[in-house]
Amino acid sequence: MSSLSLEFLKSELKSHNLELIDKTDGREGLDFLIGNNQIYLQPLDLDTVTQSIKIAKQDLGELNDNLFIALVLIIEQQPRVVYLIPSKELQDSNNNFFVNNEVSLMPSLSNWEIKISSKSIEEFEKYALNNVIDAAILHSD
Repeated sequence: MSSLSLEFLKSELKSHNLELIDKTDGREGLDFLIGNNQIYLQPLDLDTVTQSIKIAKQDLGELNDNLFIALVLIIEQQPRVVYLIPSKELQDSNNNFFVNNEVSLMPSLSNWEIKISSKSIEEFEKYALNNVIDAAILHSD
């Protein structure tokens, strides 16, 4: 995980009077809290050929209302955008950018895939930090 992405996320949250707190216990990957919400930080470098990321289901754990993926897009080697995706949205099979990769023979290889493309970037706007906070999806109490 990029410390640059972490610092960028903290500064973006601070501009909305939200604080990212280091979580001292819990599963690997779920290292942060905003209020009572767990945050899984996931940088995605769009300068590379691959414009998707895979998150192991065992790392993310059970999807719930208080679990968010903080997807930090890195463009030209700098973090530029933060999307806060409610984890339950990963189950939405009505789109082409959240993919459930189930590996029945080896469940430890099962993952959630998030694909970014020029077509999906517009739909991702609803997960932009401003929109998630404005929609009161993210509660810091």
